[in-house]
Amino acid sequence: MISEILIVSIALAVFALAVTAALSPLETLSWWAGWTEREIGAPHDVAATDGNGRDQLYVVYLSGVASLSGKYLLRREDVFLQGLSAQLPGAVIISDVFPYSPAGLPLLAGPRLFDRFWRWFQKLDLQGKRSILRNLINLRNIYQVLVSADHRYGPIFSQGAAAAIERSLLNAGFQSGGGRVVIIGYSGGAQVAVGAAPFLKAWLGAPISVVSIGGVLASDPGIDAIDALHHFRGPGDRIEKLGAMLFAERWRFFPGSHWNRAKQEGRLVIHRTPDLIHAGPRGYFGLPRRGAQSNNECMQRAVANVLSSSG
Repeated sequence: MISEILIVSIALAVFALAVTAALSPLETLSWWAGWTEREIGAPHDVAATDGNGRDQLYVVYLSGVASLSGKYLLRREDVFLQGLSAQLPGAVIISDVFPYSPAGLPLLAGPRLFDRFWRWFQKLDLQGKRSILRNLINLRNIYQVLVSADHRYGPIFSQGAAAAIERSLLNAGFQSGGGRVVIIGYSGGAQVAVGAAPFLKAWLGAPISVVSIGGVLASDPGIDAIDALHHFRGPGDRIEKLGAMLFAERWRFFPGSHWNRAKQEGRLVIHRTPDLIHAGPRGYFGLPRRGAQSNNECMQRAVANVLSSSG
């Protein structure tokens, strides 16, 4: 009986995944057409400041593909952001953006066709049950990363993501001319960050920088709008390496691509982190101490140094 239930559950989950994959671009197009709820609305008018807060740093964190909602981060991500905040006193840290929806609509928020599945997977995760079914969340969000990187649908997706980021910045007190914005994107969040950059730069009138941590990045046109792109990669990070292989315009054979031009101009800096993989205890945000400090603490310090030196 249990095996039959498991088989049925897996079959339903695979069916849901297949439909989600097929509908991934349609979610972006339906948002653009106004057929779905626009939680974020249109871009807002950004009030101007008197210039007193020109040095204010706003840091927006975009989670990896395991994310269900900007309100629910993994513990290791929370630890990273808390440590980063301690090392950057005065910086405004924002982490409530869900990057894998053009409407900024978390998987746990309705209306969604398979929202019951996503809530079930979250329940498994909160109970500590690392079911293979939960990996469907990762796959669903990976499809959205591919939509973001697509030359046809990417600009539409990126405009929606930028509007979601803009809204969170305004809620945090951002004003035009009142500071600089840094978007930290982990894994697929880095692709969403570079895609949103040109829209944010135009709307906010502020310099935009991106920090990619194990980022799966295309040679996105948005890279041209970024003042600085710092890309952290570990030697054992197979996911990041897969992205570098998948997006051919990043190869050295395309010197005129957005990625390679940014390298030539010095706006793209690659930081090689020793002995790190993509996720888990040995990942960028790993919590177990390995000698004097954990990987998480190392990344806190490395990112804080980059943000401080570029200020």
